[in-house]
Amino acid sequence: MTEPIQPIPAPSEAYEPIGAAANPAVARCLNAWACVNRAQRAKGKNKFDASNEANQAYCDAMPPLSGSENISDYIACVAHAMTAQIISPFMSTKLLYAAQVAHSTIRSHSKQIIPTSSAQSSHVHSPEQPAVTDRGPQ
Repeated sequence: MTEPIQPIPAPSEAYEPIGAAANPAVARCLNAWACVNRAQRAKGKNKFDASNEANQAYCDAMPPLSGSENISDYIACVAHAMTAQIISPFMSTKLLYAAQVAHSTIRSHSKQIIPTSSAQSSHVHSPEQPAVTDRGPQ
């Protein structure tokens, strides 16, 4: 009934997981963390204080919550920070909720109908009811 124990083979190169630094936004946050941590340690700060300063630098380097790509990158940065214990679980929840709200506003804006040029010329908007269009950042 006993089977010989087989050693687990080392993962092949094709199986290697993609590192967090493969995402440029996460890499930027990690770089900010490392630079500040190194600088604070060089100034003589203890490991705890240097890490706190570096944690803030990580958060400051996260992308703004505007646009789908930035929101996805922001979520990736928060997720990595959670696993690396850079951001507390309490704060991570708040940050992910902010990303969820930002994402939902993008979805609601994309559902609005953008009038075509022919529709715009045939429909005149009164000053009381201005035209609403979503053309995104310009």
